[in-house]
Amino acid sequence: MQPSKLQPTASILKAEWNDLIVEYACLEMVGDFDFAMPKDAISVAFYPHERVAWSVDGGQTQTTALPSGSVFIYSSCEFVWHSREKEGKYVNIMLDQRLLNQLAAENGLSTPVELEYRVLFPDPTIMHIAQLLKSEVISGGLAGNLYVESLRNLLAVHLLRNYSGVLSDSTPQVGVLGVLKLKQIKDFIEENLAEKLAIANLAVLVPMSQFHFARAFKMQVGEAPHRYVLQRRIERAKVLLKVTRFSSAEISYQVGFSNPSHFSAQFSKLVGITPKQFRDSA
Repeated sequence: MQPSKLQPTASILKAEWNDLIVEYACLEMVGDFDFAMPKDAISVAFYPHERVAWSVDGGQTQTTALPSGSVFIYSSCEFVWHSREKEGKYVNIMLDQRLLNQLAAENGLSTPVELEYRVLFPDPTIMHIAQLLKSEVISGGLAGNLYVESLRNLLAVHLLRNYSGVLSDSTPQVGVLGVLKLKQIKDFIEENLAEKLAIANLAVLVPMSQFHFARAFKMQVGEAPHRYVLQRRIERAKVLLKVTRFSSAEISYQVGFSNPSHFSAQFSKLVGITPKQFRDSA
């Protein structure tokens, strides 16, 4: 993950993960201006506006209201804001097109995929994912790669199912993880809890596409990969708190947390008490 710099007319925080770029921006400039949005992006506007002016591909300028939570799928079109009467906040999500094509191909669908151009519409699923990704951008990615990859994959499937015209509402066939393969995956997780685990690293052990792997893992284990890894990290931390005198901060890094505060918060959430309280009670 790489943080961005602030720009003079727009405060922008930017983070990058595998096949995913997310921007959280506050557009401070108001009045008349031209501000082009990135092609092939999905945007969610968080502030309502009574009146904004915009155009597509150099066409006629339109003036409309902008409800809070409005979603934009720009596809290959150039969408340009021309005026705004107050500041705006939005999230831009850029998925690598190869990711969408891979998911389509794995389900026997035609490629390349092009999402439908559509703007100013509500979509609770996209809105929710955008809010969660915004939190990850602001926090510096505290929840980790597995969590963000899960959100990315959920968004990719949702977009293909609803805005590409290629994926039906039927559920793609899910592969099965054999007993030995599942044990191999769990052993790999245990041996690499301190590392930055990714769904792609786990899926290659099967081998299986990361989309089908995530679904198969949840079906057989009962937890999504990122939730399972989080629980294993907390269990390892509980052991270390009992049998070692390492500080809570040292233990947080040994079990794969990038930030001691995040470790303490997640430990308290799952165990019900702080790491210190747990150690004192042992």
